[in-house]
Amino acid sequence: MTKYFFAILLSLSFQVLAQEISKSELDSLVNLFTYFKGVQTSENLKKQIESNPAITKCGFRMVNEIKQNFDLLNSSQQKILAPLLQRPQMQKSIVTPKGYFRVHYDTTGVNAIGYNLTQFLQALDSAYTFEVIFLGYSAPPADGSEGGDNKYDVYIQNLSGLYGYTQFENKVSQNSWTSFMVVDNDYSTGYHSTGINGARVTVAHEFHHGIQGGNYAPSELNSPFRNSDVFYYELSSTAMEEFVFNDVNDYYAYMSAYFSRPGKAMPNTDGYSIAIWNIFLQKNFGFEILKRQWDMIPGNPALKSIALSFDEEGTNFGNELNRFGIWSYFTNTRNIYPGEYFPEAGNYPLLIPTAVMNFTPPGKTYNMSAGATANYFLQINLPEQDGVFNTIITNSDYSSAINNPNTTFNFSYSVFDDTSSGIIPISKKYSVLFDKTNQQYWNNAGILNNVVVYGDTSYLIPEIISETFAYPNPVKRSSRNNLKIVFQEKADVNKEVNVNIYSAGLSLYYEGNKSIISSYLKDEKQYCEILLTAEEIKFPTGVYFYVIKSGSKVHKGKMVIFND
Repeated sequence: MTKYFFAILLSLSFQVLAQEISKSELDSLVNLFTYFKGVQTSENLKKQIESNPAITKCGFRMVNEIKQNFDLLNSSQQKILAPLLQRPQMQKSIVTPKGYFRVHYDTTGVNAIGYNLTQFLQALDSAYTFEVIFLGYSAPPADGSEGGDNKYDVYIQNLSGLYGYTQFENKVSQNSWTSFMVVDNDYSTGYHSTGINGARVTVAHEFHHGIQGGNYAPSELNSPFRNSDVFYYELSSTAMEEFVFNDVNDYYAYMSAYFSRPGKAMPNTDGYSIAIWNIFLQKNFGFEILKRQWDMIPGNPALKSIALSFDEEGTNFGNELNRFGIWSYFTNTRNIYPGEYFPEAGNYPLLIPTAVMNFTPPGKTYNMSAGATANYFLQINLPEQDGVFNTIITNSDYSSAINNPNTTFNFSYSVFDDTSSGIIPISKKYSVLFDKTNQQYWNNAGILNNVVVYGDTSYLIPEIISETFAYPNPVKRSSRNNLKIVFQEKADVNKEVNVNIYSAGLSLYYEGNKSIISSYLKDEKQYCEILLTAEEIKFPTGVYFYVIKSGSKVHKGKMVIFND
Protein backbone atom coordinates (compact mmCIF):
# COMPACT_ATOMS: atom_id res chain seq x y z
CA MET A 1 0.00 0.00 0.00
CA THR A 2 1.54 3.32 -1.02
CA LYS A 3 2.01 6.42 1.07
CA TYR A 4 -0.47 8.21 -1.19
CA PHE A 5 -3.21 5.70 -0.35
CA PHE A 6 -2.51 6.14 3.36
CA ALA A 7 -2.64 9.90 2.98
CA ILE A 8 -5.99 9.75 1.19
CA LEU A 9 -7.35 7.32 3.77
CA LEU A 10 -6.32 9.56 6.63
CA SER A 11 -7.80 12.60 4.92
CA LEU A 12 -11.15 10.88 4.43
CA SER A 13 -11.40 9.48 7.96
CA PHE A 14 -10.29 12.59 9.85
CA GLN A 15 -11.24 15.73 7.94
CA VAL A 16 -10.68 18.61 10.35
CA LEU A 17 -10.12 22.31 10.39
CA ALA A 18 -6.55 22.32 11.61
CA GLN A 19 -5.97 24.15 14.86
CA GLU A 20 -2.77 26.10 15.15
CA ILE A 21 0.37 24.17 16.05
CA SER A 22 3.98 25.05 15.31
CA LYS A 23 6.10 22.86 13.06
CA SER A 24 8.65 22.30 15.85
CA GLU A 25 5.93 21.20 18.26
CA LEU A 26 4.47 18.86 15.66
CA ASP A 27 7.92 17.38 15.00
CA SER A 28 8.37 16.81 18.75
CA LEU A 29 5.07 14.93 18.88
CA VAL A 30 6.12 12.81 15.91
CA ASN A 31 9.40 11.93 17.61
CA LEU A 32 7.61 10.90 20.79
CA PHE A 33 4.98 8.85 18.97
CA THR A 34 7.52 6.92 16.90
CA TYR A 35 9.56 6.33 20.08
CA PHE A 36 6.56 4.91 21.96
CA LYS A 37 5.64 2.79 18.94
CA GLY A 38 9.16 1.31 18.94
CA VAL A 39 10.10 2.66 15.50
CA GLN A 40 13.04 4.66 16.81
CA THR A 41 15.24 4.76 19.90
CA SER A 42 16.75 7.91 21.35
CA GLU A 43 18.77 8.42 24.50
CA ASN A 44 17.78 12.09 24.56
CA LEU A 45 14.09 11.23 24.40
CA LYS A 46 14.56 8.56 27.03
CA LYS A 47 16.14 11.09 29.42
CA GLN A 48 13.42 13.64 28.64
CA ILE A 49 10.71 11.11 29.42
CA GLU A 50 12.40 9.92 32.61
CA SER A 51 12.62 13.51 33.88
CA ASN A 52 8.94 14.22 33.21
CA PRO A 53 6.61 11.30 33.91
CA ALA A 54 3.63 13.26 32.55
CA ILE A 55 4.94 12.64 29.02
CA THR A 56 4.14 8.93 29.36
CA LYS A 57 0.70 9.35 30.91
CA CYS A 58 -1.48 9.65 27.82
CA GLY A 59 -0.95 9.98 24.07
CA PHE A 60 -4.41 11.46 23.45
CA ARG A 61 -3.21 14.85 22.21
CA MET A 62 -0.06 13.47 20.62
CA VAL A 63 -1.70 10.97 18.27
CA ASN A 64 -4.69 13.11 17.38
CA GLU A 65 -2.58 16.21 16.70
CA ILE A 66 -0.41 14.13 14.38
CA LYS A 67 -3.45 12.78 12.59
CA GLN A 68 -5.12 16.17 12.44
CA ASN A 69 -2.00 17.78 10.94
CA PHE A 70 -0.91 14.87 8.77
CA ASP A 71 -0.76 17.04 5.63
CA LEU A 72 1.79 19.32 7.30
CA LEU A 73 4.29 16.48 7.68
CA ASN A 74 7.04 15.87 5.16
CA SER A 75 6.84 12.82 2.89
CA SER A 76 9.25 10.69 4.93
CA GLN A 77 7.32 11.40 8.13
CA GLN A 78 4.05 10.51 6.38
CA LYS A 79 5.51 7.23 5.13
CA ILE A 80 6.57 6.22 8.65
CA LEU A 81 3.44 7.42 10.42
CA ALA A 82 0.69 6.27 8.06
CA PRO A 83 0.80 2.58 9.09
CA LEU A 84 1.26 3.52 12.77
CA LEU A 85 -1.99 5.48 12.69
CA GLN A 86 -4.01 2.51 11.44
CA ARG A 87 -5.80 0.11 13.76
CA PRO A 88 -3.27 -2.50 14.94
CA GLN A 89 -3.56 -6.04 13.57
CA MET A 90 -3.50 -8.49 16.49
CA GLN A 91 -3.56 -12.29 16.77
CA LYS A 92 -6.75 -12.69 18.78
CA SER A 93 -9.82 -10.84 20.02
CA ILE A 94 -12.37 -11.39 22.78
CA VAL A 95 -15.51 -9.64 24.01
CA THR A 96 -15.70 -8.51 27.64
CA PRO A 97 -18.11 -10.43 29.92
CA LYS A 98 -20.77 -7.69 29.82
CA GLY A 99 -20.39 -7.26 26.07
CA TYR A 100 -19.30 -3.61 26.04
CA PHE A 101 -15.85 -4.00 24.44
CA ARG A 102 -13.93 -6.12 21.96
CA VAL A 103 -10.31 -6.56 23.05
CA HIS A 104 -7.60 -7.32 20.48
CA TYR A 105 -4.36 -8.88 21.76
CA ASP A 106 -1.37 -11.12 21.06
CA THR A 107 -0.26 -14.17 23.01
CA THR A 108 3.24 -14.30 21.51
CA GLY A 109 5.81 -11.80 20.30
CA VAL A 110 6.69 -8.28 21.37
CA ASN A 111 3.05 -7.34 21.95
CA ALA A 112 2.14 -10.39 24.03
CA ILE A 113 -0.10 -9.47 26.95
CA GLY A 114 1.80 -9.49 30.26
CA TYR A 115 -1.04 -9.23 32.81
CA ASN A 116 -4.13 -11.28 33.56
CA LEU A 117 -6.55 -11.01 30.63
CA THR A 118 -9.60 -11.85 32.71
CA GLN A 119 -8.84 -9.06 35.16
CA PHE A 120 -8.29 -6.68 32.25
CA LEU A 121 -11.70 -7.52 30.75
CA GLN A 122 -13.30 -6.96 34.15
CA ALA A 123 -11.55 -3.58 34.45
CA LEU A 124 -12.99 -2.47 31.12
CA ASP A 125 -16.52 -3.46 32.12
CA SER A 126 -16.06 -1.69 35.46
CA ALA A 127 -15.06 1.53 33.68
CA TYR A 128 -18.12 1.34 31.41
CA THR A 129 -20.46 0.54 34.29
CA PHE A 130 -19.23 3.46 36.37
CA GLU A 131 -18.85 6.11 33.68
CA VAL A 132 -21.88 5.32 31.52
CA ILE A 133 -24.41 3.51 33.69
CA PHE A 134 -23.72 5.11 37.09
CA LEU A 135 -22.60 8.61 36.08
CA GLY A 136 -24.87 8.88 33.05
CA TYR A 137 -22.40 9.83 30.31
CA SER A 138 -23.40 8.69 26.83
CA ALA A 139 -21.31 5.80 25.52
CA PRO A 140 -19.00 6.50 22.56
CA PRO A 141 -20.83 6.02 19.24
CA ALA A 142 -20.61 2.63 17.52
CA ASP A 143 -17.98 2.34 14.78
CA GLY A 144 -19.91 0.06 12.43
CA SER A 145 -17.95 -3.05 11.55
CA GLU A 146 -14.49 -1.65 12.38
CA GLY A 147 -12.59 -4.18 14.47
CA GLY A 148 -15.01 -6.96 13.49
CA ASP A 149 -18.26 -5.61 14.96
CA ASN A 150 -19.78 -2.41 16.39
CA LYS A 151 -18.40 -2.84 19.92
CA TYR A 152 -15.83 -0.39 21.27
CA ASP A 153 -12.39 -1.69 20.30
CA VAL A 154 -9.37 -1.90 22.60
CA TYR A 155 -5.94 -2.87 21.26
CA ILE A 156 -3.15 -4.16 23.51
CA GLN A 157 0.33 -3.27 22.22
CA ASN A 158 3.84 -2.70 23.50
CA LEU A 159 3.96 1.11 23.90
CA SER A 160 7.51 1.43 25.31
CA GLY A 161 6.57 3.39 28.42
CA LEU A 162 3.35 5.10 27.29
CA TYR A 163 0.23 4.15 29.28
CA GLY A 164 -2.11 4.40 26.30
CA TYR A 165 -4.07 6.65 23.96
CA THR A 166 -7.51 7.14 22.45
CA GLN A 167 -7.54 7.77 18.70
CA PHE A 168 -10.51 9.40 17.01
CA GLU A 169 -11.58 8.31 13.53
CA ASN A 170 -14.85 9.44 11.96
CA LYS A 171 -17.32 12.20 12.67
CA VAL A 172 -20.82 10.73 12.87
CA SER A 173 -22.78 13.78 14.06
CA GLN A 174 -22.13 17.40 14.99
CA ASN A 175 -20.62 16.53 18.37
CA SER A 176 -19.76 12.84 17.97
CA TRP A 177 -16.67 11.00 16.78
CA THR A 178 -15.89 7.30 16.73
CA SER A 179 -12.65 6.16 18.33
CA PHE A 180 -10.63 3.21 19.55
CA MET A 181 -8.26 2.70 22.47
CA VAL A 182 -4.66 1.44 22.54
CA VAL A 183 -3.10 0.37 25.87
CA ASP A 184 0.28 -1.03 26.87
CA ASN A 185 0.75 -4.77 26.99
CA ASP A 186 2.51 -5.21 30.35
CA TYR A 187 3.17 -1.94 32.29
CA SER A 188 6.46 -3.38 33.44
CA THR A 189 9.16 -0.69 33.10
CA GLY A 190 8.90 3.06 33.50
CA TYR A 191 5.37 3.13 34.92
CA HIS A 192 4.24 4.45 38.29
CA SER A 193 1.50 1.79 38.40
CA THR A 194 2.65 -1.57 37.09
CA GLY A 195 0.92 -4.68 35.76
CA ILE A 196 -2.84 -4.89 35.99
CA ASN A 197 -3.06 -1.70 38.07
CA GLY A 198 -1.46 0.26 35.25
CA ALA A 199 -3.99 -1.28 32.88
CA ARG A 200 -6.89 -0.49 35.20
CA VAL A 201 -6.25 3.23 35.47
CA THR A 202 -5.50 3.43 31.74
CA VAL A 203 -8.85 2.02 30.67
CA ALA A 204 -10.70 4.33 33.07
CA HIS A 205 -8.69 7.27 31.70
CA GLU A 206 -8.82 6.45 28.00
CA PHE A 207 -12.45 5.35 27.94
CA HIS A 208 -13.38 8.76 29.33
CA HIS A 209 -11.52 10.32 26.39
CA GLY A 210 -13.65 8.15 24.10
CA ILE A 211 -16.74 9.53 25.84
CA GLN A 212 -15.46 13.12 25.61
CA GLY A 213 -14.88 13.17 21.86
CA GLY A 214 -17.64 10.67 21.31
CA ASN A 215 -20.41 12.94 22.55
CA TYR A 216 -19.07 16.35 23.60
CA ALA A 217 -16.99 17.55 20.64
CA PRO A 218 -16.98 21.34 20.01
CA SER A 219 -19.78 22.56 17.79
CA GLU A 220 -17.72 25.31 16.15
CA LEU A 221 -14.92 23.00 14.96
CA ASN A 222 -14.79 19.98 12.72
CA SER A 223 -12.61 18.34 15.35
CA PRO A 224 -13.18 16.11 18.40
CA PHE A 225 -11.60 18.66 20.77
CA ARG A 226 -10.31 22.21 21.13
CA ASN A 227 -6.56 22.40 21.60
CA SER A 228 -7.08 25.00 24.33
CA ASP A 229 -9.22 22.52 26.28
CA VAL A 230 -6.77 19.59 26.30
CA PHE A 231 -5.81 20.35 29.91
CA TYR A 232 -9.43 19.80 30.91
CA TYR A 233 -9.72 16.54 28.96
CA GLU A 234 -6.67 15.19 30.77
CA LEU A 235 -7.74 16.60 34.13
CA SER A 236 -11.13 14.90 33.78
CA SER A 237 -9.74 11.56 32.61
CA THR A 238 -7.10 11.46 35.36
CA ALA A 239 -9.68 12.21 38.05
CA MET A 240 -11.87 9.48 36.55
CA GLU A 241 -9.12 6.96 37.35
CA GLU A 242 -9.54 7.80 41.04
CA PHE A 243 -13.33 7.62 40.85
CA VAL A 244 -13.35 4.20 39.15
CA PHE A 245 -10.29 2.59 40.81
CA ASN A 246 -9.80 4.47 44.07
CA ASP A 247 -7.13 2.14 45.45
CA VAL A 248 -4.58 2.52 42.61
CA ASN A 249 -3.70 6.24 43.02
CA ASP A 250 -1.62 6.58 39.88
CA TYR A 251 -2.41 10.32 39.87
CA TYR A 252 -0.01 10.80 42.81
CA ALA A 253 2.88 10.56 40.32
CA TYR A 254 1.98 13.85 38.58
CA MET A 255 0.87 16.08 41.46
CA SER A 256 4.23 17.63 42.24
CA ALA A 257 4.01 19.76 39.09
CA TYR A 258 1.04 21.57 40.65
CA PHE A 259 2.17 21.66 44.27
CA SER A 260 5.61 23.02 43.37
CA ARG A 261 4.16 25.69 41.05
CA PRO A 262 0.57 26.30 42.20
CA GLY A 263 0.39 29.74 40.59
CA LYS A 264 0.09 28.46 37.02
CA ALA A 265 -3.10 29.29 35.12
CA MET A 266 -5.28 26.22 34.59
CA PRO A 267 -4.79 26.07 30.78
CA ASN A 268 -1.01 26.16 31.27
CA THR A 269 -1.01 22.94 33.29
CA ASP A 270 -0.78 19.46 31.80
CA GLY A 271 -4.11 18.56 33.40
CA TYR A 272 -2.75 15.42 35.10
CA SER A 273 -1.25 17.46 37.93
CA ILE A 274 -4.56 19.12 38.85
CA ALA A 275 -6.85 16.11 38.72
CA ILE A 276 -7.56 16.99 42.36
CA TRP A 277 -9.63 19.94 41.06
CA ASN A 278 -12.33 17.49 39.94
CA ILE A 279 -11.89 15.53 43.15
CA PHE A 280 -12.49 18.79 45.04
CA LEU A 281 -15.62 19.51 42.98
CA GLN A 282 -16.99 16.01 43.46
CA LYS A 283 -16.55 16.22 47.22
CA ASN A 284 -18.34 19.57 47.39
CA PHE A 285 -20.99 19.31 44.66
CA GLY A 286 -21.26 15.66 43.69
CA PHE A 287 -20.63 14.03 40.32
CA GLU A 288 -23.48 15.96 38.74
CA ILE A 289 -21.49 19.17 38.34
CA LEU A 290 -18.75 17.35 36.41
CA LYS A 291 -21.31 15.87 34.02
CA ARG A 292 -22.98 19.27 33.68
CA GLN A 293 -19.69 20.85 32.59
CA TRP A 294 -19.30 18.27 29.83
CA ASP A 295 -22.88 18.89 28.72
CA MET A 296 -21.86 22.51 28.06
CA ILE A 297 -18.49 21.78 26.40
CA PRO A 298 -19.86 21.49 22.82
CA GLY A 299 -20.93 25.14 22.90
CA ASN A 300 -18.38 26.62 25.29
CA PRO A 301 -14.67 26.42 26.07
CA ALA A 302 -13.90 24.36 29.16
CA LEU A 303 -13.19 27.33 31.44
CA LYS A 304 -16.50 28.97 30.56
CA SER A 305 -18.34 25.68 31.10
CA ILE A 306 -16.78 25.42 34.56
CA ALA A 307 -17.81 28.99 35.38
CA LEU A 308 -21.38 28.48 34.13
CA SER A 309 -21.76 25.32 36.21
CA PHE A 310 -20.87 27.29 39.34
CA ASP A 311 -23.38 29.99 38.48
CA GLU A 312 -26.07 27.30 38.38
CA GLU A 313 -25.01 26.16 41.85
CA GLY A 314 -25.39 29.66 43.32
CA THR A 315 -21.67 30.24 43.68
CA ASN A 316 -18.95 31.42 41.28
CA PHE A 317 -15.62 30.39 39.79
CA GLY A 318 -13.61 32.73 42.03
CA ASN A 319 -15.16 31.49 45.27
CA GLU A 320 -14.50 27.86 44.40
CA LEU A 321 -11.01 28.34 42.97
CA ASN A 322 -10.04 30.21 46.13
CA ARG A 323 -11.52 27.50 48.33
CA PHE A 324 -9.63 24.92 46.26
CA GLY A 325 -6.50 26.86 47.21
CA ILE A 326 -7.33 26.42 50.89
CA TRP A 327 -7.83 22.69 50.38
CA SER A 328 -4.50 22.49 48.51
CA TYR A 329 -2.73 24.23 51.40
CA PHE A 330 -3.77 21.64 54.01
CA THR A 331 -1.87 18.62 52.67
CA ASN A 332 1.08 16.47 53.72
CA THR A 333 2.39 17.70 57.10
CA ARG A 334 -0.34 20.37 57.12
CA ASN A 335 -3.03 17.68 57.04
CA ILE A 336 -4.08 18.65 60.59
CA TYR A 337 -7.86 18.63 60.03
CA PRO A 338 -8.69 15.06 58.96
CA GLY A 339 -12.01 14.89 57.14
CA GLU A 340 -12.16 18.62 56.41
CA TYR A 341 -10.32 18.64 53.10
CA PHE A 342 -9.05 16.05 50.61
CA PRO A 343 -9.60 12.52 51.94
CA GLU A 344 -6.08 11.52 50.86
CA ALA A 345 -4.46 14.88 51.72
CA GLY A 346 -1.79 13.25 53.87
CA ASN A 347 -0.41 11.51 50.78
CA TYR A 348 -0.26 14.66 48.66
CA PRO A 349 2.88 16.83 48.27
CA LEU A 350 3.40 19.87 50.48
CA LEU A 351 2.41 23.03 48.67
CA ILE A 352 5.28 25.45 47.97
CA PRO A 353 4.19 29.13 48.14
CA THR A 354 4.46 31.24 45.01
CA ALA A 355 6.40 33.83 47.02
CA VAL A 356 7.78 34.17 50.56
CA MET A 357 8.22 37.62 52.13
CA ASN A 358 9.23 39.00 55.52
CA PHE A 359 7.00 41.53 57.27
CA THR A 360 8.48 44.83 58.46
CA PRO A 361 6.49 46.84 61.09
CA PRO A 362 4.48 49.01 61.11
CA GLY A 363 3.23 48.00 57.68
CA LYS A 364 4.36 46.66 54.35
CA THR A 365 2.85 46.48 50.86
CA TYR A 366 3.70 43.68 48.45
CA ASN A 367 3.16 44.43 44.72
CA MET A 368 2.74 41.34 42.58
CA SER A 369 0.79 39.83 39.68
CA ALA A 370 -1.37 36.73 39.34
CA GLY A 371 -2.38 34.72 36.29
CA ALA A 372 -5.96 34.43 35.14
CA THR A 373 -7.65 31.28 36.56
CA ALA A 374 -4.83 30.84 39.04
CA ASN A 375 -4.13 31.00 42.76
CA TYR A 376 -1.19 33.04 44.04
CA PHE A 377 0.10 31.74 47.37
CA LEU A 378 1.92 34.47 49.31
CA GLN A 379 3.63 33.51 52.57
CA ILE A 380 4.41 36.41 54.90
CA ASN A 381 6.71 35.71 57.82
CA LEU A 382 5.58 37.84 60.75
CA PRO A 383 7.85 38.60 63.71
CA GLU A 384 8.85 35.26 65.21
CA GLN A 385 6.46 35.38 68.17
CA ASP A 386 3.47 35.94 65.84
CA GLY A 387 4.14 33.14 63.39
CA VAL A 388 3.39 32.85 59.68
CA PHE A 389 0.54 34.29 57.63
CA ASN A 390 -0.42 32.82 54.25
CA THR A 391 -2.77 34.52 51.85
CA ILE A 392 -4.31 32.89 48.78
CA ILE A 393 -5.03 35.44 46.05
CA THR A 394 -7.30 34.21 43.27
CA ASN A 395 -7.97 35.66 39.85
CA SER A 396 -10.86 33.94 38.06
CA ASP A 397 -10.99 35.95 34.82
CA TYR A 398 -11.67 32.93 32.64
CA SER A 399 -12.40 35.02 29.52
CA SER A 400 -8.87 36.45 29.62
CA ALA A 401 -7.42 32.98 30.21
CA ILE A 402 -9.32 31.64 27.19
CA ASN A 403 -7.96 34.43 25.00
CA ASN A 404 -4.43 34.20 26.39
CA PRO A 405 -3.55 31.80 29.23
CA ASN A 406 -0.39 33.82 29.91
CA THR A 407 -2.38 36.93 30.89
CA THR A 408 -1.46 38.35 34.30
CA PHE A 409 -3.04 41.01 36.50
CA ASN A 410 -1.37 43.26 39.06
CA PHE A 411 -2.40 43.48 42.68
CA SER A 412 -1.00 44.77 45.95
CA TYR A 413 -1.35 43.22 49.37
CA SER A 414 -0.67 45.18 52.55
CA VAL A 415 -0.15 43.98 56.11
CA PHE A 416 -0.31 46.34 59.13
CA ASP A 417 0.66 45.78 62.75
CA ASP A 418 -2.65 47.21 63.98
CA THR A 419 -6.29 46.24 63.49
CA SER A 420 -7.60 49.49 61.99
CA SER A 421 -5.36 50.32 59.02
CA GLY A 422 -6.46 47.34 56.94
CA ILE A 423 -9.94 46.21 55.87
CA ILE A 424 -9.88 42.90 57.76
CA PRO A 425 -8.14 42.16 61.08
CA ILE A 426 -6.45 38.76 61.04
CA SER A 427 -5.67 38.76 64.76
CA LYS A 428 -5.66 41.14 67.70
CA LYS A 429 -2.43 42.65 66.34
CA TYR A 430 -2.64 42.67 62.53
CA SER A 431 -4.94 43.68 59.69
CA VAL A 432 -4.69 43.35 55.90
CA LEU A 433 -5.69 45.22 52.78
CA PHE A 434 -6.02 43.67 49.32
CA ASP A 435 -5.92 46.23 46.50
CA LYS A 436 -6.64 45.36 42.87
CA THR A 437 -8.51 46.46 39.77
CA ASN A 438 -11.65 44.83 38.32
CA GLN A 439 -13.15 43.65 41.61
CA GLN A 440 -15.34 41.05 39.92
CA TYR A 441 -12.60 38.50 39.32
CA TRP A 442 -10.66 38.56 42.59
CA ASN A 443 -10.98 36.48 45.73
CA ASN A 444 -8.75 36.25 48.77
CA ALA A 445 -8.31 33.99 51.79
CA GLY A 446 -6.07 34.24 54.82
CA ILE A 447 -4.47 31.51 56.93
CA LEU A 448 -2.69 32.50 60.13
CA ASN A 449 -0.59 29.78 61.77
CA ASN A 450 -2.55 27.11 59.90
CA VAL A 451 -5.96 28.49 60.90
CA VAL A 452 -8.27 29.94 58.25
CA VAL A 453 -9.08 33.46 59.50
CA TYR A 454 -11.09 34.64 56.49
CA GLY A 455 -12.03 33.65 52.97
CA ASP A 456 -13.92 30.39 53.37
CA THR A 457 -17.55 30.95 54.29
CA SER A 458 -17.78 27.50 55.80
CA TYR A 459 -15.71 28.82 58.69
CA LEU A 460 -16.98 30.99 61.50
CA ILE A 461 -15.31 34.40 61.30
CA PRO A 462 -14.94 36.00 64.72
CA GLU A 463 -16.62 39.30 65.58
CA ILE A 464 -14.56 42.28 64.46
CA ILE A 465 -15.92 45.21 66.50
CA SER A 466 -18.64 44.81 69.13
CA GLU A 467 -19.95 48.37 68.83
CA THR A 468 -21.62 47.62 65.48
CA PHE A 469 -24.02 44.98 64.20
CA ALA A 470 -26.32 44.22 61.27
CA TYR A 471 -29.84 42.82 61.41
CA PRO A 472 -31.56 40.63 60.45
CA ASN A 473 -28.50 38.43 60.35
CA PRO A 474 -28.50 36.28 58.34
CA VAL A 475 -30.53 38.13 55.73
CA LYS A 476 -32.80 35.66 53.95
CA ARG A 477 -33.37 36.79 50.40
CA SER A 478 -36.67 34.85 50.14
CA SER A 479 -38.19 37.20 52.71
CA ARG A 480 -36.97 40.25 50.74
CA ASN A 481 -35.83 41.82 53.99
CA ASN A 482 -34.07 45.15 54.02
CA LEU A 483 -30.82 45.26 55.96
CA LYS A 484 -30.16 47.64 58.83
CA ILE A 485 -26.68 48.37 60.15
CA VAL A 486 -26.20 49.90 63.59
CA PHE A 487 -22.99 51.56 64.76
CA GLN A 488 -22.00 53.48 67.88
CA GLU A 489 -21.48 57.18 67.17
CA LYS A 490 -22.78 60.60 68.14
CA ALA A 491 -24.29 61.83 64.88
CA ASP A 492 -27.47 63.46 63.66
CA VAL A 493 -30.21 61.87 61.59
CA ASN A 494 -29.77 62.48 57.82
CA LYS A 495 -25.99 62.72 58.10
CA GLU A 496 -24.41 60.90 55.13
CA VAL A 497 -21.88 58.12 55.67
CA ASN A 498 -19.93 56.11 53.11
CA VAL A 499 -20.70 52.37 52.99
CA ASN A 500 -18.59 49.62 51.41
CA ILE A 501 -19.51 45.92 51.53
CA TYR A 502 -16.95 43.24 50.72
CA SER A 503 -17.22 39.50 50.25
CA ALA A 504 -15.20 37.15 52.44
CA GLY A 505 -12.69 37.13 49.57
CA LEU A 506 -12.44 40.96 49.76
CA SER A 507 -14.29 41.62 46.49
CA LEU A 508 -16.29 44.86 46.58
CA TYR A 509 -20.03 44.19 46.25
CA TYR A 510 -21.48 47.55 47.25
CA GLU A 511 -20.21 51.12 47.46
CA GLY A 512 -22.31 54.21 48.13
CA ASN A 513 -23.43 56.93 50.51
CA LYS A 514 -26.27 56.36 52.95
CA SER A 515 -28.12 58.74 55.27
CA ILE A 516 -28.56 57.91 58.94
CA ILE A 517 -32.26 57.08 59.38
CA SER A 518 -32.39 57.03 63.18
CA SER A 519 -30.28 57.82 66.23
CA TYR A 520 -30.92 56.65 69.80
CA LEU A 521 -29.36 56.06 73.21
CA LYS A 522 -28.75 52.62 74.67
CA ASP A 523 -26.83 51.95 77.87
CA GLU A 524 -25.80 55.60 77.89
CA LYS A 525 -24.24 55.22 74.44
CA GLN A 526 -25.56 56.76 71.23
CA TYR A 527 -26.19 54.52 68.21
CA CYS A 528 -26.99 55.37 64.61
CA GLU A 529 -28.78 53.27 62.03
CA ILE A 530 -28.64 53.08 58.23
CA LEU A 531 -30.72 50.96 55.83
CA LEU A 532 -29.91 49.05 52.65
CA THR A 533 -32.82 47.77 50.58
CA ALA A 534 -33.30 44.17 49.51
CA GLU A 535 -32.47 45.22 45.95
CA GLU A 536 -29.16 46.73 47.05
CA ILE A 537 -28.00 43.52 48.72
CA LYS A 538 -28.65 41.05 45.91
CA PHE A 539 -25.46 39.17 46.68
CA PRO A 540 -24.65 35.43 46.47
CA THR A 541 -24.95 33.39 49.64
CA GLY A 542 -21.97 34.04 51.89
CA VAL A 543 -20.30 36.05 54.62
CA TYR A 544 -19.76 39.77 53.95
CA PHE A 545 -17.88 42.57 55.69
CA TYR A 546 -19.16 46.14 55.83
CA VAL A 547 -17.01 49.22 56.35
CA ILE A 548 -18.75 52.49 57.28
CA LYS A 549 -16.76 55.72 57.08
CA SER A 550 -18.21 58.65 58.98
CA GLY A 551 -15.78 61.53 58.80
CA SER A 552 -12.58 60.31 60.43
CA LYS A 553 -14.32 57.38 62.12
CA VAL A 554 -14.49 53.86 60.67
CA HIS A 555 -16.95 51.14 61.74
CA LYS A 556 -16.55 47.51 60.65
CA GLY A 557 -18.69 44.41 61.02
CA LYS A 558 -19.91 41.29 59.30
CA MET A 559 -23.18 39.85 58.07
CA VAL A 560 -24.48 36.78 56.26
CA ILE A 561 -26.58 36.69 53.09
CA PHE A 562 -28.59 33.50 52.66
CA ASN A 563 -30.35 32.74 49.37
CA ASP A 564 -32.80 30.05 50.42
